[in-house]
Amino acid sequence: MMLWGKPEKRQPTHAQRLFHGLVREWLWIGLLLLPITAYLSLSPGLALNNPLYDSLRRLTPLPVDPRILLVTIDDQSLKKLGQWPWPRSLHADLIDRLNAAQPAGILFDVIFSEPGNPANDKRLADAVCNAGNVLLPLLRDSTASYSRPGEQMSALLKCARGVGHINVEADNDGVVRSLYMREGPPDAAVAQLAWLAYEMSGEKSPMPGEAREPVDQHWHREHAIRIPFIAPHTHFPSVSYVSVLNGEVPPEQLRDRLILVGATASGMGDRFVTPLSSTVGTTAGVEIQANVLNGLLQGRSIVDVPAWLAATLATSLVALLLGLLLYRPRYALWMTLGCMATALFGAWALLRLGHWWSPAACLIGLLLSYLIWNWRRLSAILAYFGWELARLDNEPKVLPERRRAPASHGDVLQGRIFALEQAVSRTRDTRRFMADGLECLPVATLITDPGGNILLANRIAREVFGNDLVNENLIEQLADLGYPPLHNGVRPALSALELVEFRDIRQRSLRMELAPLLPAEGDVALGWLLSLTDLSKERDAQQHRETMLRFLSHDLRAPHSAILALLDVHNGESPVFTQIEQQVRRALSLTESFVQLAKAEADGYQFQPTLFAMLVMDAFDQVALIAQLKGIHLVHDLDEADEGMVWADQSLLTRALFNVLENAIKYSPSGTTVRLSHATVQGWLECRISDQGPGIAAQDLPELFSQYRRFDSAQGSEGLGLGLTMVKAVLERHGGRISCESVVGKGTTFSLQLPLWEE
Repeated sequence: MMLWGKPEKRQPTHAQRLFHGLVREWLWIGLLLLPITAYLSLSPGLALNNPLYDSLRRLTPLPVDPRILLVTIDDQSLKKLGQWPWPRSLHADLIDRLNAAQPAGILFDVIFSEPGNPANDKRLADAVCNAGNVLLPLLRDSTASYSRPGEQMSALLKCARGVGHINVEADNDGVVRSLYMREGPPDAAVAQLAWLAYEMSGEKSPMPGEAREPVDQHWHREHAIRIPFIAPHTHFPSVSYVSVLNGEVPPEQLRDRLILVGATASGMGDRFVTPLSSTVGTTAGVEIQANVLNGLLQGRSIVDVPAWLAATLATSLVALLLGLLLYRPRYALWMTLGCMATALFGAWALLRLGHWWSPAACLIGLLLSYLIWNWRRLSAILAYFGWELARLDNEPKVLPERRRAPASHGDVLQGRIFALEQAVSRTRDTRRFMADGLECLPVATLITDPGGNILLANRIAREVFGNDLVNENLIEQLADLGYPPLHNGVRPALSALELVEFRDIRQRSLRMELAPLLPAEGDVALGWLLSLTDLSKERDAQQHRETMLRFLSHDLRAPHSAILALLDVHNGESPVFTQIEQQVRRALSLTESFVQLAKAEADGYQFQPTLFAMLVMDAFDQVALIAQLKGIHLVHDLDEADEGMVWADQSLLTRALFNVLENAIKYSPSGTTVRLSHATVQGWLECRISDQGPGIAAQDLPELFSQYRRFDSAQGSEGLGLGLTMVKAVLERHGGRISCESVVGKGTTFSLQLPLWEE
């Protein structure tokens, strides 16, 4: 229903209320889930961070820079030069050999902490001073400072090109993945040893990582990086310590190289568990220094993104998924997997650019979003199913149900499944009932979808159309049958079909009726119900009746009129002629009554908007002479300006009013009054015709409108008992009704009610 220019406001359905509740709940879940994701992204100890970093790092290995060369204290060197520690004069000889080849720098990953021979210490210090490009390591002791060599080795530190720390950081799983490029006491922090070698190479770039203000008064760390390890099955070029010492390595192989000297022999020196340990075992300290230097030389040192940026990236992806799940819920799994793949690809791309962002918190947030979304949607669906199934169960049952064993009350899902099974079974039974009932209908009946495709057709419909109709188009079938509007080639919609009576190709008179099949809620048709009634026998009978009416109204009336004309010529010649005239007039009255009753019961009504006052005036004009001859006074309360309108066949309704007025005059004594009054009440027009006649006995009122019924109160008046039957038939065809109130000796009142016509 729609008001003029203003649509009707509809109440939201239960499904819409559930959806709106789910949206509000989802907003609250988002407000809770996003801070949790941000918090997890700021937690460096998250267990999933390290495995993700190791997996993605394997996809982005660094190539080996050709400027790096390892001089390893390996098992072969220990076998030929003896057990460790060696005399420091051997290290001095090694430095002299290396310096003669003019390398770019020499990085010694060897701690000279044990006391030694003073002459050998001086010999080593002189070699370091002569080379001028030797870097020496420092190691943090148990206190908040670096360990320093004894007085005999102080000259060694003074001659070194630089002194840097070799500290590394083990994560909570014991694996070394990162270090600080500068650390130490706040007033004496030193750079990392590999950074000093990088500066010696001539490269110029700022120290990677973020500089920080001191927060600990004992030890300060800054410029944190992650070690960019090379691929597990690749190695840095290396030569044996003893080979260089014996002059077996060509000087060209050493020239302009950054040489790292350190222990790789098993059971000796510092060795660490690294991400490479799963394939190559523990990693020597000198190899860690080589990996750090390799990343610096290629500009591929890995730095963690700022905490605020990590939290922003994680929460942005989770917020995106939260919105997508609400907008496109049917693709929830694929959208979740897509967002996870985006997070992993983004972390891998940033890692290739030298930045590390852990997607672990984001993946957890995405997974929680998907799980919570499915849980809440399942809960909403179960609640909706429960509500709908309960409402369906409360509706009147068309057929008795076939109950099965009830499900367990502890499992909600099992209970819903049982209820759904019952509803489906009920629907199947109802469909079977509809199909069987449709098959038994006495007229051709079809059910179609909104597009006109036939879904069901009963036996009589198959006989009318002459074939199996399922999956056929109704419009085309009607065209083949000879439906008139389809002869011009236009194919109208079902709602535009004219509900007419037509003759088909087999000359059958078929009346078509069409009705939409509406859902329980809403006004959009789910399908259409069409019936074709074969009226061939009825139309033949109607034609026969019309032939009889013509015979009665013309062929039978003509000889009676001729007889009356002849009697007028011999008027008064004989009493016999007078009696003959009375009988002929009685026969003509009988014929007229039959004709009027037949017209009232026929289908040839011609309705049009009509002023009721005009009909009353016409009826009064027709009975005025009868009333005047009998001395009856006629009174009404209408005039031609009265605006009461009815949808009427003017001729027949005027005749009905005439019959009632004529009866009132006929049964009223001379000198009395016949009164007509009217009123309009709630869309109805009521006309009351009252007389002052003898009245009708109460036991006769129920049979008053039956054919050929005459009562004791009608004795002495001519009539056949057809007038009121005709009035009742006319009123009913106009959608109205007639009733009678009478008191013996006081008069009778007929009440005629007609629906008002409104434009």
